[in-house]
Amino acid sequence: MRTRFRLRPLLLAAVLGLSTLSCSRPARIGERPSFPIPKNADISQAQPGKRGGIFVEVSPGEPSTFNWLVAEDASSASFLGLLFDGLTAYHPIREEVVPALAQSWEVGADSRTFTFHLREGLTWSDGIPLTADDVLFTFQCVYDPRYPNRNAYDLSVNGKPFLVEKLDRNTVRIRTPEIFAPFLRYMSGVTIMPKHLLQGAYEDGTLLRAWSIFTAQRTPGAIASSGAFRLHSYRPGQLIILDANPRYWRIDLQGHRLPYIDFLIVKFVKDQNASVVAFASGQTDADTIPPDDVAWVRRGEKIYHYTVHDRGPSTASTFLWFNQNPGHDKSGKPFVAPYKLGWFQDRRFRQAISYGINREGMVKGILFGRGQPLWGPESPANAKWFNPRIRQYPFDPGRAERLLAEAGFHRRGDGSMADAAGHPVSFTLLTNQENPLRTAMATVFQQNMKALGIEARLQFLDFGALVTKISDSFDYEACLLGLTGGGDPADGMSVFVSKGRLHQWYPSEPTPATPWEARIDTLMIAQLTTLDQTLRKRYWDEVQEILSEELPYIYLVTPDTYAGLRDKWRNVQIPRIGSVVWNLEEVWTP
Repeated sequence: MRTRFRLRPLLLAAVLGLSTLSCSRPARIGERPSFPIPKNADISQAQPGKRGGIFVEVSPGEPSTFNWLVAEDASSASFLGLLFDGLTAYHPIREEVVPALAQSWEVGADSRTFTFHLREGLTWSDGIPLTADDVLFTFQCVYDPRYPNRNAYDLSVNGKPFLVEKLDRNTVRIRTPEIFAPFLRYMSGVTIMPKHLLQGAYEDGTLLRAWSIFTAQRTPGAIASSGAFRLHSYRPGQLIILDANPRYWRIDLQGHRLPYIDFLIVKFVKDQNASVVAFASGQTDADTIPPDDVAWVRRGEKIYHYTVHDRGPSTASTFLWFNQNPGHDKSGKPFVAPYKLGWFQDRRFRQAISYGINREGMVKGILFGRGQPLWGPESPANAKWFNPRIRQYPFDPGRAERLLAEAGFHRRGDGSMADAAGHPVSFTLLTNQENPLRTAMATVFQQNMKALGIEARLQFLDFGALVTKISDSFDYEACLLGLTGGGDPADGMSVFVSKGRLHQWYPSEPTPATPWEARIDTLMIAQLTTLDQTLRKRYWDEVQEILSEELPYIYLVTPDTYAGLRDKWRNVQIPRIGSVVWNLEEVWTP
């Protein structure tokens, strides 16, 4: 092997994992079998590089599944994005949709009919051809009522699904029931699923349990990919190793198949401090640098040959919400005590809480001044869709108390806040323990509430346990989490439309619980079904205004984002929004 590299102690266990290669894969690093390149493979315009090397990252979260239908968390989505491709892709530098598994497409005169032409000679990583049958199978899985999944909602208009037809082996026609403005971009997020591997699970009713983390751990080769990488091995709590897909559909200008790197190693480190130390001491190749660590990490740039890139405001939103689900568990017990549900459903209570939060204090004390308060679902980073005119809630405890008094709350003799019936105002706030910024924000929030006489008890949970509470058992009162953001308004359909699975304050409402939620439903459908960008912006602006007035989500702050990257890597293009190494298949080191 020509490429030489040194392996640091932290990575020793990871690299030892390479010795567990299956007999169908190369036994030594750098060796790859040679397979025919698709006739119309996509040709990267990046500088041609050299094959070889290992890219090492650290992740605070692990995937919960390798099944696209089931995945609803960011960690799972990030790994799926490395393993699988869609008909189209989104290019974050050019900010446009580009071909992927489909080499081209035509849009009908009705703006609702799309004909996709797959690349000739596409195969899955196991060598089985990837054809129109896989595309049809994917949509069949999405729309089958036996397998509830968020994609069925996202890939529909007013409950009506897309019509998907196979014209020939490499040609698929998709018709939307109405105009669907972000259709081509949405196709970049539709992971095409291999019919030859999953049809059995589809037919016997076990599809949602297929390709679990147990599959990945025990038989990684059973998961065939279409992207630049394939799953080599997975050790829960330790690491994931991906190796280069020898049948990937992209090549460089010299006709060599991408990706260049041999292996991507992602080590799971829940302690963000340990993660940053590993990067700053030269043990990993890339990492997100929290705002409070930027100063000291930058001092090591010349010593350890890396650069900390300032990417400006994050597109992510951090917020808290109260559980407004009026349902009951199987025993008949309400998810939320009725008197607390009354608080949570009162807009004045939510607004009072918002006025009681010292966001500027969070920016200064937690983010070291590298961030700004956030008032709605869009960050200023997403300038195309950001509405700067929404209602804001500067820190004003006096106004918070007046709103609480207006809603029937009062101070008791001991200074605590109580409702009209004498119930002390207290609730438990959940957040995930792996995220130190969120736990710090929760702590500041607790202190702010104490000043109002409100008891906010904090509970820090493993992310998986937290997701079960907010999405399954609904056994909680309040939660602090975030969304990645930075996309199209349509990306929020399942979050903001009342029937959405991620409509967290009351998921999957049978009908809109309030007039303002009904109005949001109307606006979200309207922005989805017009191609007039001015109208779309107007509709989404109004949604942001309603959300900032009603506060089902109480937004907190958005940090500035910093990314550390080892200087040895070439072909790096850092976009305004998105992953620093979004084009990892083109990245190489001399």
